[in-house]
Amino acid sequence: MHYRQLTLDILDALKGLRRRPLRSLLSSLGIGIGVTALIAMLSISEGAKRKALAKISSLGTDTLRIEDATSAARSEQESLANLSIGLTFEDADRLRSWFGDRGKIGSYIRQDNVVVASDTATASVTLFGVSWEWFTAEKLLFEWGRPITSYDEQTARPYFIVGATVAKNLSLHQGAILKVGDFAGPVIGVLQERGSLLTEGTGLSALDFDKSVFMPQSAVGYGRVVSGQRLLDGLVITLQNASEDMVLKVGSSVYKQLLSRHRQVEDFRLVIPVSLLREARESQRLFSLIMGAIAGLSLLVGGIGVMNVMLANISEQTREIGLRMSLGADRMRIVWYYLWNSILLTLSGGVWGTAGGLLVAYGIQRYAGWEVAFSATALFIAPLAAVLTGLVFGLHPAMRAAGLDPAVALRES
Repeated sequence: MHYRQLTLDILDALKGLRRRPLRSLLSSLGIGIGVTALIAMLSISEGAKRKALAKISSLGTDTLRIEDATSAARSEQESLANLSIGLTFEDADRLRSWFGDRGKIGSYIRQDNVVVASDTATASVTLFGVSWEWFTAEKLLFEWGRPITSYDEQTARPYFIVGATVAKNLSLHQGAILKVGDFAGPVIGVLQERGSLLTEGTGLSALDFDKSVFMPQSAVGYGRVVSGQRLLDGLVITLQNASEDMVLKVGSSVYKQLLSRHRQVEDFRLVIPVSLLREARESQRLFSLIMGAIAGLSLLVGGIGVMNVMLANISEQTREIGLRMSLGADRMRIVWYYLWNSILLTLSGGVWGTAGGLLVAYGIQRYAGWEVAFSATALFIAPLAAVLTGLVFGLHPAMRAAGLDPAVALRES
């Protein structure tokens, strides 16, 4: 098709739609609603996907997280009666020996709502007693200073590392002294902002790095002791260069080892983030399929409306079609003329439907509290789907128009 013919057909199709503004508007409206639904659904789906990935990323896809699941109020007699006392330092040592160079294992003891003080202010924080490997396992970065070392643990010195928010609230600087209960020590480092572990739905305890203070485990003056053994609150294990399948396999082995050591008493909680990632992918795939199907039905209804409008237009333009053919228009030219009618209808619906979808998604986020997100793919697919709908549902009417006999068409009144 020559460029001039293409331009003339598009302009002619546009004029034809303008001659029937109400019919064209209603047909475009059906497509626009379908596109609005498609963009809104895809935005909700994308928002859910990003939220799930953010949670899993905060936990680390190459990590295993283990927490003690015994009650802090459980007595020593109750612990022994249950055959297992909980997560111990010996568990951590055995796992370190088993892993070797394949990963880093950090252990910790925690105490919430601890009041700490600097020279100028006080703050309530979560205090962690951590092993020196813990900072590497958590992949924490420092604003200034250094992490706790194995020497610090051996000497049990009360050195402190402070989260970004605590450091800001207490106006801490290099060389500052931090007071915790009856003892005090220097601040040897401040962490960069890291935020919280997104633990909702995992069973893990909340952990906000920015609002916490860390010190060597050996210098900690608190913690549970059962049958002469100090108990841990948790472990974090980071694997070196491990694939998703390897992380799952190692996680299964760790679970079996701990269960065996704890005499088949599951008094610990093991979370494998990569397993959560796979579950999230599967759920997201199903969610996106359902959302797409609902939006696709809306477009299907809109496409049927376009077909009806096109068939009505052709029945009213029978003589015009016959005249075009008698003046030299071949059947392919007639097909393209009516396809352009259909495409322009659906394209206009796609344009305002895209704008409507953005507004609906923002409304859902603001008033329903759902997290939504827009992707370039969704904003491209939605108008393209509208145009393809125009092609599919406009093809039958166009072929029907091209199949008319010119002589018979010219005799139509």
